Amino acid sequence: MKFRNKMEEIMAGKHRLSEGDRLKLEDKPDEIPPLPKGSDALTPSTKAGWETEAIIRAMISNLHNGRDWESLYIYGGSGKVARDWESFFETIALLKNLEPNETLFLQSGTPYGKMQTTRWAPRCVITNSVIVPHWTPNFEEFVGAGLTVYGQMTAGSFIFIGLQGIIQGTYETIAAAIKTAEKKPKYQQLSEFEKKLTVSAGLGLMSGAQPLSFKMCGKISIIAEVNPNLIDRMYNTGREQGVPYLDYKTESIGEAIAIAKEAAEKDETVSIGVLCNATELLQYLIDNDITPLILTDQTSAHDLLNGYYPAGITYDEADILRVESPEEYLERSRRTVVKHVNLMIELHRNGSETFDYGNNIRQQAYELGVKDAFDYGGFVLEYVRPLFCEGKGPFRWMALSNDPEDIRITDKYAKKLFYDDPQLINWLDLADKYIPFEKGLPARVFWAGFIGRAAFGMLMNKLVADGILKAPVVIGRDHLDGGSVASPNRETEGMRDGSDAIGDYSVINLLGNALSGATWVSYHGGGGVGVGYSLHSGQVILADGTQLSQERLFRVLTWDPLSAILRHAAAGYEKAIEMGEKHNLVIPGKNSTKEFDYRKLYGHIIALVKERTDIDLYEPLEKLELELN
Repeated sequence: MKFRNKMEEIMAGKHRLSEGDRLKLEDKPDEIPPLPKGSDALTPSTKAGWETEAIIRAMISNLHNGRDWESLYIYGGSGKVARDWESFFETIALLKNLEPNETLFLQSGTPYGKMQTTRWAPRCVITNSVIVPHWTPNFEEFVGAGLTVYGQMTAGSFIFIGLQGIIQGTYETIAAAIKTAEKKPKYQQLSEFEKKLTVSAGLGLMSGAQPLSFKMCGKISIIAEVNPNLIDRMYNTGREQGVPYLDYKTESIGEAIAIAKEAAEKDETVSIGVLCNATELLQYLIDNDITPLILTDQTSAHDLLNGYYPAGITYDEADILRVESPEEYLERSRRTVVKHVNLMIELHRNGSETFDYGNNIRQQAYELGVKDAFDYGGFVLEYVRPLFCEGKGPFRWMALSNDPEDIRITDKYAKKLFYDDPQLINWLDLADKYIPFEKGLPARVFWAGFIGRAAFGMLMNKLVADGILKAPVVIGRDHLDGGSVASPNRETEGMRDGSDAIGDYSVINLLGNALSGATWVSYHGGGGVGVGYSLHSGQVILADGTQLSQERLFRVLTWDPLSAILRHAAAGYEKAIEMGEKHNLVIPGKNSTKEFDYRKLYGHIIALVKERTDIDLYEPLEKLELELN
């Protein structure tokens, strides 16, 4: 066969490298790169100071929190922090010597170049797995040829904080699902045991948040997982502190049900991991006439080759088959995902509150002939969109001091600033009780919205300036946010105006954050649901205690949630339009004649922080002078 060019050869698999060659394992260190501790953590080691030091520490923290540091895999099937080990260390070397007015550009996990910009510009701009749409089906061939890499959402954007990063969102989602389920007529048909039972699959570095989140919501959970190592990890996580993520583990579905029933009789809340394929667990429930209150799934179904595991073979056998016969592996996965979704549909019709948790499993089954795959909804459409309309979304920060005490201090001040938000306060109390810090940089996450994000970011900046925190913090978020993502089977499913697949909004979010002064920004394809099914952007901003940082924090952390309000107002959501009216925002087509007073908002935030925490923020700068050379 004659090929027109090298790309066609790549698409035909002619230039596929082995994984070892792609990773450039000759550059891999014998041990995971360490994070500085104690006094060593309190001083930056880079030419540009904390801005670039923060990026380096965030990259290394991702490795410590990730699934397999030696392969650079962080989470979500094949989500990586860098393309290969040579690129990982070259990125760090470039960041160490970057000037304060330069920007480093990364293309799918490898350095692309640097350019003199300004002190206000991001120090790093990242892209991952962005493919021209027509060629997205060939993404794996491009990966195999060493041309790109899957960045997931926070793996390739250096802000993955481990399980906690998803726990609060999972907790909020499950709590909303429970409230919804309890209002439906079929709820009364469930037995007392079924009303307490929740079921899902997956115990990876995202899905592992499920058992603890179910427990925090007062429910019993049974989670299927094919990888015994992941079950052991969740069983051991938090056990020394007396708050294990997974209370029990078993290889028997029958034993898992027995443990759950005994716990229900004693009115206890427990989590149980069972070593089996999800289809086996769901089939058992149906065969034994058990309908759980809540049913979802967090397997890596977005990637049927590298993330999802087919039924009928063991975990180890599947890993061998994937290498020796990828086509047979895919065929087995396709049969399994069809059965998986059909079983979920059956339990949904039996009365389970069933929802897609963003892994694209419905789309996979639909394309394989399951025409009623979308009979049950996605979690954003069912439970989260009203929050997005208010600009609320995931807000996380990491302590560059590598000292958990800095996080505990920020928790204390968060409770002061948000004292009138009982749900947020409750979450911080639960997090303190249940969530141990990960191996990477200490971190915290909660959902905050318009005004709240900027106020808390500016407050933390002043805590650094006043010496209350030992070192700066970096503030970011998941790409799963109200204005930063286009994902028709997840965040933007069923948009009121039909704009589910319009990717412009995620680009606008990215550019707004870059122009507003974010420390690093990222633009990815395929996070959560697979390449070709989503586009999304992220931002991370440093709070180093300076007045310049406060100016940047005000703009970035105002724009980021504002873009969510604008996105949903543009789609016709009344709640978002009402937010615009409430805060005098300019909503084109609705109230274009308004003039939003940024200075007034800035003053309001200064007064709010002072009133609630007794911390004096900097007064706003009148002008900003930047040296260009």
